[in-house]
Amino acid sequence: MAKNTRELIIRALITLAKKNPQRSSFTMTEIAAEAGISRQAIYQKHFNNFEDIIEYIHEETNQHIFNVFNKYCPSNDGDPISFLADHILPLIYEKREVISTLYTTQVDPCWKEFLRGIYSEWVLKNVNYQLKYNFNKEDIAYIITTMAISFIEVWIRKDNPIPPEEYRETFIQLSKTSLCDYIVS
Repeated sequence: MAKNTRELIIRALITLAKKNPQRSSFTMTEIAAEAGISRQAIYQKHFNNFEDIIEYIHEETNQHIFNVFNKYCPSNDGDPISFLADHILPLIYEKREVISTLYTTQVDPCWKEFLRGIYSEWVLKNVNYQLKYNFNKEDIAYIITTMAISFIEVWIRKDNPIPPEEYRETFIQLSKTSLCDYIVS
């Protein structure tokens, strides 16, 4: 029951965020009313405040994804872009409603920075890259992570994103394309 109640609470927050995309917080009373449970039920067994709910969403949304990322082995899994396309895009797609809401509303204004922080660390440890243009390794990891996050955001924020199997090749091509190639003079 506790897991189901937490899911009700998360679903309620996502619904509220979609109805009010400019709001960056909601009261526990609003969330409880939307979930059809008492505010006390939220406080007693689940969350102390709105920030706890956001933290839980971060954990729930990213834990499985991060676990799969941590299993990445270049000698077995090939290049990191194809690995992401093959193994991570399907996981993102499974959680598309929550992830899309985090991208398209203000319910979690720190969402992208949260992602950048976690996945830049992974890039630093797992991706080989060239240091050019007076950028250090942290700068390059930031650029790589930000680009990947952007390509995912453009896809997953759509009302009906295409399945990951269909987006896979687009994602890989976007990742391999120079910024100059996007611009037509």
